[in-house]
Amino acid sequence: MVTLRDLWRTAFIVGAALGFGLCVILLASERPGDAIYAFFLGPFSNAYFFGNLLASAIPLILTGAAACVSFSASVFNLGLEGQVYLGSFLGVFLTCRFGELPPLVVYPLVFAIVFCCSGTLAALSGYLKRARNVNVLISTLLISYITIYVVDALIETVFIDPTAGLAATPYIHDKFLFARLLPPSDLHSGLFLALALTIILRIIMKKSALGFEITLTGKSPVFARYAGVSVSKVLTLSLFISGGFAGIAGITDIYGIHGRMFRGFSSGYGWNGIAVALIAKNHPLWVIPAALFFAYLENGANVGALLADITPEMARTIQATIFFTVTADALFSLIRKNKGGDAWTPSSTVSSL
Repeated sequence: MVTLRDLWRTAFIVGAALGFGLCVILLASERPGDAIYAFFLGPFSNAYFFGNLLASAIPLILTGAAACVSFSASVFNLGLEGQVYLGSFLGVFLTCRFGELPPLVVYPLVFAIVFCCSGTLAALSGYLKRARNVNVLISTLLISYITIYVVDALIETVFIDPTAGLAATPYIHDKFLFARLLPPSDLHSGLFLALALTIILRIIMKKSALGFEITLTGKSPVFARYAGVSVSKVLTLSLFISGGFAGIAGITDIYGIHGRMFRGFSSGYGWNGIAVALIAKNHPLWVIPAALFFAYLENGANVGALLADITPEMARTIQATIFFTVTADALFSLIRKNKGGDAWTPSSTVSSL
């Protein structure tokens, strides 16, 4: 549960980071007045910039929701980046494979397969923990890197588009692209999908038996065991759902903006999703404003680069400040609440870190 104290603390952290960003702009910009206006108000100055802001938030909403699920069970899924990658690649492959079918048939098929495959990739770490006592944090991260390298290799060899000027797959058919909402911006109808899935996740976490077991396991794995909950099963399921949401984030970005998969596709969606979940205090609905805030920073830098002399490095500095500050705050809170173990063992949560 998100308390008023949590909200004030998060607001203070975000405000301090923005203040730090203001100092960076004042020190680094030759036209600080124009730079401050472009960075802080530029994303709202016209429909094009505002549409791009909302479009940038779509994958972050989904990866943030993905992180919320695993974090609620006190298990750290650091493989979101690879799960996004796998979902994107499988989505493009399946859409091209079933390109003759109508979108209303292909969409449910592709989303279901992508969710299951990306979820299975994440759940593999749960199996390794149960079978071989492999650290979940390390295994999700390493499996993610392996997945990214394998997908990049496939894009550069088997599935490369020979007519493209870069390592990329062929384009999917235009009929599968999501409708644009504020042309010529990148905003697309995938926004409604992201919002709907986040609301559904909130209902599952709040109203269902599975959501109760995930929350109970995250708060007290020892008590969950006494209550008859299979902790290892619940944590593996939480990883599966988390990976599935990450895969959906990838294919949604393909259908909405890019239309094909290419090397280096995910520009930090997984890592930013972790920061979004930490800002949201693992609350699925609070993921939405947190994702919008991160998208605001990114697009503020883009607008600043166009209208002033702000560089992408300035925005990354501000994002990194927020990420490390929020992560440190969440980590210390976790240590205070759970001293001595891991949700996979009878002790508590910290050893998995």
